[in-house]
Amino acid sequence: MAEGEIKQKSVKNDFGDVNEEKVLFEWEAAERAFQKRDRDYWITAIAILVLVSVILIFIKEFFLIIALVSLLFMYYVLSAVPPGETKYKITNRGVYMGETVYYWDILEKFWFSFNLSSEMINFGTVLRFPRSITLVIKPEDKEKLKELIKRRIPLIENSPNFVDKLTKWFGERLPLENREKKA
Repeated sequence: MAEGEIKQKSVKNDFGDVNEEKVLFEWEAAERAFQKRDRDYWITAIAILVLVSVILIFIKEFFLIIALVSLLFMYYVLSAVPPGETKYKITNRGVYMGETVYYWDILEKFWFSFNLSSEMINFGTVLRFPRSITLVIKPEDKEKLKELIKRRIPLIENSPNFVDKLTKWFGERLPLENREKKA
């Protein structure tokens, strides 16, 4: 090879020309998971909040009471107001959620979940915020999305949630069995 000559490699790209954005899959769904709650649910939630608040009054935690009431109100509003519809799409460059794009290089894994009677696809990111992105999907599109996204990022079976991480951490530091190999 002569000096200054560049060796070119042929790389197979399943997603076509990277200079041209191609929509691989597109769907319309709710912006977030939604399930309308009945009157009994809210009566129970308010009763629990009142009981916890009485205990917190005795230990003079007024700001914590205000925070808990605010959280319950926010949850009520999110449960009472149905979400709007938005367009989602998978392209050769990334995942679009409305007008927001998340490029493939910041997405590191994905998994499926079921939340509030909605099928969801979750993406783990390398970003500090957001750590994960959740999109509502139609149940009939799950397999098609799985095959399409699996070509770009790995699928994990279980979500990397806090409880699993905490259990693993305690298991490593406080083993309940002897891990030394016997000769």
